[in-house]
Amino acid sequence: MMKNKFTTLLLFSVSVFSCNTQTTNSENPAVQSSENTSKLEYLKSIKKIDVHMHIRSDQQYLTDFMDEWNFKFNTVCIPSSNPKTLQAQIDTAISLYQTKPRYYAWITGVDMTNFTEPGWTEAAIAKLKVDFGQGAVGVKVVKSVGMSIKKPNGEYLQLDDPIFTPIFEFIAQEGKTLLVHAGEPIHAWMPTYFTKEGVGRNYWATHPDYSFWDKPELPSYSDIMAARDHVIERHPNLRFVGAHLGSMEFDVDEIITRLERYPNFAVELGGRTRYFMWQARGKVIDFFTRYQDRIMYGTDKGSGTTMTAEEKESTSNGIRYRNDLFLKYYTTSDDIPWGNVIASDRPRPNSTYTVKGIDLPKEILDKFFYKNAVKWFPGID
Repeated sequence: MMKNKFTTLLLFSVSVFSCNTQTTNSENPAVQSSENTSKLEYLKSIKKIDVHMHIRSDQQYLTDFMDEWNFKFNTVCIPSSNPKTLQAQIDTAISLYQTKPRYYAWITGVDMTNFTEPGWTEAAIAKLKVDFGQGAVGVKVVKSVGMSIKKPNGEYLQLDDPIFTPIFEFIAQEGKTLLVHAGEPIHAWMPTYFTKEGVGRNYWATHPDYSFWDKPELPSYSDIMAARDHVIERHPNLRFVGAHLGSMEFDVDEIITRLERYPNFAVELGGRTRYFMWQARGKVIDFFTRYQDRIMYGTDKGSGTTMTAEEKESTSNGIRYRNDLFLKYYTTSDDIPWGNVIASDRPRPNSTYTVKGIDLPKEILDKFFYKNAVKWFPGID
């Protein structure tokens, strides 16, 4: 009797297991491939805006790509140690915006070269007013604020310094958006990697100026993030967008903490998709689902001021490669070839592993690639 009951239970379990392991449409490779292709075709058909580009010259490969994929580029002007460099970027951005508004929008920057001189704040506001009149949809503050610019007393200038308060109030008053690249990924404060032959294996090994590892005299990651957070909190009417995922790309939970705390805060990718790929897939999907109204697409690519034929081809290939990889990651459930995280922080043709795409639904793709940009950067469309 006991044997018969066991046999019956075993047969029932096998039948249930067999039913549960039948191939569904989502598990059928042919059906899944068809669905992924359809989703990519949908993405190709809708309007898209890359909110973080650096266009220094009009190039045919840019408009060709935008026509093919229905993109528009938002070019970001970056302040430097030479104010003429910033103005040259602004002049190009204005020209592109005025002659090709279908393709280009732009963001201006704040010249920091004479910030210690009397009247600097008033002059900066006057310049922003001119740029807004020329179509700028926002203002960029770069990582030199917090990381390299010093005040006369030797302290590092942080984003929450009082000299910026009138500027941020003016940006909010004008209905524009503040885009801030605060700090670097937290890896900049960690050891760099070299091969035994002395070859640098990550960005901070080959760019030691931005490596803060074992330099206690320099600002900490926490100090820079705290100064940024102070500004978001003090200016609740200011639309504040964190470039490069707010330099919190290593863990979406860090971004979530700020999104929950500050309703005026949003983030854009700035080419940091690979950091999503290193985190749990379900966690990233949940992040996009819960905060689908506050994340924007950006690749941090562009064009140089003067370019040889070889440079144009290389840059064009780079833009296409990055977008092809990223669009597949966000749109499909494909296994995407990637690289070795220690050997390189960028994708490699001869990958050592694959990453599964997060297959976002169409309504989130609409927001991520277009609607959020229109919402957070009014006038960008």
